[in-house]
Amino acid sequence: MRKLLPLSCMVLIMLGSCQQPKSEVFEIASKEVNRQCPMIIDEVTTLDSTRYSKQDNSFIYYYTLTGAADKPEASSLVNDYLKQTIPEQIKTSREMETYRKNNVTIVYVYLSEKTQQKQLCLTITPDMYK
Repeated sequence: MRKLLPLSCMVLIMLGSCQQPKSEVFEIASKEVNRQCPMIIDEVTTLDSTRYSKQDNSFIYYYTLTGAADKPEASSLVNDYLKQTIPEQIKTSREMETYRKNNVTIVYVYLSEKTQQKQLCLTITPDMYK
């Protein structure tokens, strides 16, 4: 997770300084991150792709979980951990400033490598990180 934040945020910071509409900035950032995917985040997590939804102003990250994290019983532990840590990271991270300024909802979708089914989905709304 920490490796991903600087990458996508760096793109957003660079693009944010341009005089482009917000939706274009996030769409371009998503495309730039996707060019580098799949991206291994840690020993159990791979970033597969991202997408920006202009309709609901959300930036969506799609991950695949492997190994010990790719078990149904691990989902609730991972979900609880992420719910506690991610909003605080977004709230305090300088790199996430563009998300905060633009009230972006950030969605993390985790798929099982074994089943290709959604293992967990975490939605972080602006009221959670402001």
